[in-house]
Amino acid sequence: MAQVISWIFFLLPWVLLLPLNPSRVKRFTPAGLFSALFITIIFQIAEKWDWWTVTNNLFFLTNISSFVYGFLIVATIFVFYFTYPSFLLYMVINFIIDALQAFIISPFIFIKSGLYDFHKINAFGLFLLMILVAIINYFYQRWQDTAFDKTKT
Repeated sequence: MAQVISWIFFLLPWVLLLPLNPSRVKRFTPAGLFSALFITIIFQIAEKWDWWTVTNNLFFLTNISSFVYGFLIVATIFVFYFTYPSFLLYMVINFIIDALQAFIISPFIFIKSGLYDFHKINAFGLFLLMILVAIINYFYQRWQDTAFDKTKT
């Protein structure tokens, strides 16, 4: 069952981008990729500091959940697509999604199905970590907008 869940969270979310405006998706894709890179580093830290252990994974991944390279990237693009540039709306939506992830999806789907186990971090710690990542992602996107704006150079 864990393998099925891993593949679903890795592949299925990408289909959600198909009906969206491609130019807007392209605008927020760097933020999604930045988020995946940042979370990949967090997974490395989590391994060193024993926050959690990935116990069941796709054959080509080691200690990083397939969730990072599927659902996380797509969810980041999706949230930016529908909320940006409103920081308040962006944070409210992230607060809801991160709370669902930390307090419902992680303990009742990921942990119960054997995808990973918490050690030195709990659901609230995971929630705070995800909120921090959301804030950093927002400011990355703001920088991305100005960094490539040719009218300001």
